[in-house]
Amino acid sequence: MGEARQTRQVRPFNDKLGIIPLRLLDWAVLWICLGWIALILFQWLASGTPFTVYGLLREVHNHFGRFALLIALLMFGVSCYIGLLRSADVTPYFRRGTYVIFGMVLMQAGLGVLMMLLGGRSGEEVHILYGLGAVLALPFFIFVETTAEKRPAMGSYMWGFALLAGVITRCLATGAVM
Repeated sequence: MGEARQTRQVRPFNDKLGIIPLRLLDWAVLWICLGWIALILFQWLASGTPFTVYGLLREVHNHFGRFALLIALLMFGVSCYIGLLRSADVTPYFRRGTYVIFGMVLMQAGLGVLMMLLGGRSGEEVHILYGLGAVLALPFFIFVETTAEKRPAMGSYMWGFALLAGVITRCLATGAVM
């Protein structure tokens, strides 16, 4: 494959959101994720609920789904900023972040499968299909972006993260046991 064709002039993206270097955001996201998990565990322990492995998995799965929605919306905003406001294209740094989020979605799905193996049931059976949709959403758009002959391809990630946020919203609506 040769050089990707461009549909319009693409300005290079300097890995900054305004004046904030994205390298600092690596650390911020790491601490936010760790803080979120610590908050989940603290809230669960403070509730006085008796400890069970299933109960812990359910608590983490429920709250981590909300966190995944927040991250999907954040990445949708970042992709719109880079693609529309900055008229820039996908950088390896942004793609790496997308892979991390895909890993987070896989981890969330793994928790759901583990809970099913332990005898848990979702509120509605369609929750399993929405979970599968969440897992498949990003790989499709990653494939579209990495094989695009025309640049910029940031629009693929805009669609991908908007779709992911919608599917996660449906997952949250159908997953809770009544």
